[in-house]
Amino acid sequence: MDKQQSNNGNSGNGNSGNLAREGAGASMGKDLSNAAGSAIDKAKDAGNNLSNTVSNAASNAVDKAKDLAKDASNSVQASATDIHNKIDQAADAAKPIVERMATSAHAGVDKLSGALAGATDGMDAKARQLSDAARNFADTGRNYVRTSPATSVLVALGAGYLLSKILGGRR
Repeated sequence: MDKQQSNNGNSGNGNSGNLAREGAGASMGKDLSNAAGSAIDKAKDAGNNLSNTVSNAASNAVDKAKDLAKDASNSVQASATDIHNKIDQAADAAKPIVERMATSAHAGVDKLSGALAGATDGMDAKARQLSDAARNFADTGRNYVRTSPATSVLVALGAGYLLSKILGGRR
C-alpha cells in the first residue's frame, strides 16, 4: 500500500508539471497562429495594393493613348481643311490649268486624310486592347493573391530583395 500511495503521489506531481508545459505550448501556438494570420492579411493587402497600382498605371497609359489618338485625329482634320483652302486659292489664281491639278490634289488629300483616319481608328482599337489586357492582368494578379497569399508574400519579398540589390548602391 505504501508503494501505491507514493506512486499516486508522484504521478499527481508529474501531471501538474505536464499541464504547465502544455499551457505554455498552447500559448505559443496561439501567438504563431496570430502572427501567421497577420502575415497573410499583410500579404493580401500588399497584393491588392500592387494590383491597384498596376491597374491605375495601365488605365493612365490607355488614357494617354486615347488622348494622343484624338489629338492626332483633330490635327489631321484641321490640316486637311487648311490644305483644301490653300488649294482653292491657287486654283482661283490660275483657273484653267490648275483646275485639273486641284481636282487630283483634292483626291490625294482626301485619300491621305482617309488613311490617317484609319490609322487613328487602329490606335483606338489598340488602346482598347491595351485597356482590356491591363484589366485582365490586374484581375489575374488579384485572384492569384487571394488564392495563394503565402506564395504571393514570398514572391513579393524576393522581388523586393532583388530590386534593393539592383537599385541600391554600395555604401
